[in-house]
Amino acid sequence: MKNVMKIFNEYVKNYDLKKSSIMGKFHHSYRVMELSKEIATSLNLNNEDIKLASIIGLLHDIGRFEQWTKYETFIDDISIDHGDLAEEILKQEILSKLDLEDNDKKIILTSVRNHNKFMIEPNLKEKELLMCQIIRDADKLDILKEQIKVMDKNYDINKELINILKEHKLILNKYVKTPMDGLCRHISLLFDLHFPYSYQFVQKNNIVDNIMNMMEIYSNTNQEELEIDVKKYIKERLSC
Repeated sequence: MKNVMKIFNEYVKNYDLKKSSIMGKFHHSYRVMELSKEIATSLNLNNEDIKLASIIGLLHDIGRFEQWTKYETFIDDISIDHGDLAEEILKQEILSKLDLEDNDKKIILTSVRNHNKFMIEPNLKEKELLMCQIIRDADKLDILKEQIKVMDKNYDINKELINILKEHKLILNKYVKTPMDGLCRHISLLFDLHFPYSYQFVQKNNIVDNIMNMMEIYSNTNQEELEIDVKKYIKERLSC
């Protein structure tokens, strides 16, 4: 794993780490690496698969550095799909430096490509699907814990997005127009988690309370019904 981290760090040095956006993704990558490792460990995977999940966690956002440098945005819809970009960077610059079996390299590419998509592509092999699910959970958990930002003013709540949340569906990024929409998007991530560890993490870090408190403060609207529904959903998933 140390060699993978060394290769990752050397790649990132090509970019301006003095920029908060670049450094933020650097730290995000390492946190997601740890979360991927923890999820894989909770599933009692063998050491090699835990390592593979950790590698995917570290490399999943490697396209973000080039995306920001070229477009100065992390919004895929107005720049480039960062999962697809990461796949190409891995193919061209990274995977040849890693001492891994070809099948593991294929799984890394598949997982990185799928980590940011609305849905995981169909017809994957069992291990490919598992690694896709692990990285998607790990990425979402870090976003939920670390990327809730204080707003500069109050915003109206988009009732259409609230209706999507009541259906327990994921909100597409293209519908996020305001910071309040972003909070709704955060809530929707909870409905696309796969593993008990992930829901335990959500509870342990008071993520629902934090989001709902922000929503109430910056909208002056009580969303008690939504909060009850989300917490009920999480409780049900934990009991499965």
